[in-house]
Amino acid sequence: MIISTVAIIVRTKDRPTFLTRALANIAAQTYPHYNVVVVNDGGATAPVDRIVATAGLGEKVQVLHREVSEGMEAASNAGIRASASDYIAIHDDDDLWEPTFLEKTVARLEQTGAAMVTVRIDEYFERITDAGIFKHLDSRPFWGFIQGVHLHDLFRINRAVPIGILHRRSLHDELGYYEESLPVVGDWEFNLRVAQRYPVEFVDENLAHWSKRVNATGANANSTVAGFDAHRHYDACVREEAVRDHLTSGGHAGPYLFAANLANEVQGAVDEAHASVRASAGETADMLRGVSEKLDRIEHAQREQAERLARIEKALSVKDRVRSVLKRG
Repeated sequence: MIISTVAIIVRTKDRPTFLTRALANIAAQTYPHYNVVVVNDGGATAPVDRIVATAGLGEKVQVLHREVSEGMEAASNAGIRASASDYIAIHDDDDLWEPTFLEKTVARLEQTGAAMVTVRIDEYFERITDAGIFKHLDSRPFWGFIQGVHLHDLFRINRAVPIGILHRRSLHDELGYYEESLPVVGDWEFNLRVAQRYPVEFVDENLAHWSKRVNATGANANSTVAGFDAHRHYDACVREEAVRDHLTSGGHAGPYLFAANLANEVQGAVDEAHASVRASAGETADMLRGVSEKLDRIEHAQREQAERLARIEKALSVKDRVRSVLKRG
């Protein structure tokens, strides 16, 4: 087991192009005191071994082949247990760091003694061609308005994804590992546990890129994009478990009933607003149809009038020709 300041856990499965890029991205870090554990989560072994051997990381990298995939969080936990370090980072095979990510996050943890630090993250939209070439399409800030990651924010939604986080290994001794029963949202659930105990430090620089391929399918897809319904379901499961723990430890249902009623009232107001907009839209559509029908009638009347005028003009023209003939005769 290699001992270093930072253990970087790279989760991968049958995505050799992504893994090649991820290891090159790690090798470009300006901070040198790290080791890498590539967790091959049930994928083919030969491509992973070949990529790792040619990645230029030497003895800094080790591979952990898992015969059967047991999910993202189980893969993270396996990588953490197979390593030794002061700090831990999760670098999924499709995400990217700026070269100074480790340098600046390690410095912040050592300066402050904090338990966890996150950075500004952007959503990095890309596609991968049939030839295996990455094409960057666009980027936008991920929660660009925030000035930090706070507990009340995390109660609502996850404000930091794994690629933007560095945390102390000691947190796992104190709070446990990632929850392996969660196929998704396990990082959010762990962030919640940490933030309930400690403040989360924030480096106000865009040092991490959360890669997304919106229309990708199969192995190239993102779990958040391809598994939206699963995220919504397990988000609800985490919340339900927290409420159940509180109630069984002496909590009262009153605040939850009040909050649920308030949510119902808000939803009712939203539904009324939507109904009003739809009704207004319907009235507007009816009005526009009426105007359109009037315009059609006016156009039809104008066309009839023009035809009458044409007939009159033709009759007058004939009359004038007859008069001209009579005069000559």
